[in-house]
Amino acid sequence: MSKKILIIGSGIAGISSSLKLKSYGLNSLIVDKGKFIGGRLSTRETKIDTNSSYFFHGAQFFTAKTPRFEKIINMGVKKKYIKEFGNFYPKRYRGNKTMREFLLNLSKELNVQQQSKITKIIPSNNKINVFDDSKKKWVSYDAVISTPPAPQNYHLMNEFPLLQKTLKTGSYHACIAIMFSFEQIPNELKNYYDFYKKPGIFSWMAAGSDLHVWTAHTNEKFSDLNYDKDKDFLKNKIMSNIKKIFFNSKIKFHNLHIWKYAKVANKCLGYQIDPKYTVAIAGDFLEGPNVESAFVSGEKAADLILNRFESNK
Repeated sequence: MSKKILIIGSGIAGISSSLKLKSYGLNSLIVDKGKFIGGRLSTRETKIDTNSSYFFHGAQFFTAKTPRFEKIINMGVKKKYIKEFGNFYPKRYRGNKTMREFLLNLSKELNVQQQSKITKIIPSNNKINVFDDSKKKWVSYDAVISTPPAPQNYHLMNEFPLLQKTLKTGSYHACIAIMFSFEQIPNELKNYYDFYKKPGIFSWMAAGSDLHVWTAHTNEKFSDLNYDKDKDFLKNKIMSNIKKIFFNSKIKFHNLHIWKYAKVANKCLGYQIDPKYTVAIAGDFLEGPNVESAFVSGEKAADLILNRFESNK
């Protein structure tokens, strides 16, 4: 079967869609408006004493509950681009040495184009016409899978009202991530601190590639109320709270990153594929707020596209 398939978004949902299609003998093109692969599986590099250290400022880790994702993780551990993080049960994993290593290795046999922004998707007879704003041209495909967060996906689905209806049912919490480092590592420092059930503005803090560099995520209440505030205000407010926890340590601010659509609050319910056209959506917004959910959703989208091709024969 020869088909021309477009996948929008180079995060884990887009990559898992492409991998599943490839397992059926169907090649696809993944496009993404960003500079780097990965979406919210993000890592940022900094130089400390001429050495590179890495902040894990998006998802901190991933776990595996399904056999398919567990197989992906076990393969990555064996090939050393995934490693276990901390000493948790169930086990937690990270990319080695960055989250990007995980997805770069997973997608190395896929066709991925970064800095390519899709702004319109329109059905025409048995084809799906897509406008690539980066190239200022229309391109025709046999199928499209779109994986941006639900609110961004909604605007792409103007010609597909039933998919828009699905996308409108979900919601997100924002998140504010602050990256900082210790001048000298404090004694008895752990690599992860959970603040979910404690008072204050944080949900957790986690070490990056070493114990010098850290990322803190503010909790849902603080993030939802403050994500659109002045960045200097946020920096000062969050850093002052960090220094209250590590009051004997010299701490350096590095960066602030704000995720407007960070954590799924309510999953989207409804159609994942348009009843008439070969256009599907995928992402954690359909399955739940974690990395594996996005992976599972991407595979389901690929299956739906394949089944639609088979039924249209």
